[in-house]
Amino acid sequence: MTLYWTVLLILLASGCAGSAEFDRTAMRATLGSAETPAAQHAPAVAHADMPNPPHPLRLALYFVEWDLPIQHKIRLAKWTDMDKGALMKELRPLQNEGIVVDTLLIVDSTIRGYDVQKIRRAAARYDADAVLIVEGVGSVDRYNNGYAAWYVTLIGAYIAPGTVSDALFMIHSSLWDARTERLYATQTAEGRSTLTGSAVLLEDNQVLAQAKTAALAEFGKRTVDEWRRSRTPAPASDRSR
Repeated sequence: MTLYWTVLLILLASGCAGSAEFDRTAMRATLGSAETPAAQHAPAVAHADMPNPPHPLRLALYFVEWDLPIQHKIRLAKWTDMDKGALMKELRPLQNEGIVVDTLLIVDSTIRGYDVQKIRRAAARYDADAVLIVEGVGSVDRYNNGYAAWYVTLIGAYIAPGTVSDALFMIHSSLWDARTERLYATQTAEGRSTLTGSAVLLEDNQVLAQAKTAALAEFGKRTVDEWRRSRTPAPASDRSR
């Protein structure tokens, strides 16, 4: 009986009475802390001035992995092969339209974290013209709804949909020239997902993975749209100003 009440208290403690909302400021700060001194002082240019070489661009992708401890409610991205493949698929229109000639995935176990110099050198070894550095952070807001009252019965903890798991995932990217310290552009995107279920069976990792998938799709769409705009000549009236 003592074990039952212990389990019940743990279940109830795992979800607060209501949503605590996401600490977007802390999440952005976690992503912003990755900016190296080189990134902070690099001559960044506007999205409209993104690279427009006479020949299609060879683009390298690098997904940042961290060895830092997980903060309270903030989780650094663990990128899977499926995540990387999904983003490459989202960016495929750039190749179909001749904006990018090839998209390369950089895998280098000697690089940890947001090390621009090492990432750029690795991209240059791949004969890339530019490298898109992608990092992400997620957070889960887990709380109980009215059905949680059924958790006072042991079976209720398994079948009552009394717990809500709401996830937010943020992606931040920076686009660098592979052979110089020029930072072309930065971009962010978000994805959300929510699942409701029983306290015992509802998995936060599942909802966080769904939010990451949504963020990757949004990030890919924004990137393609920005690069398309960068290739579109400005109207004559704008150029004459």
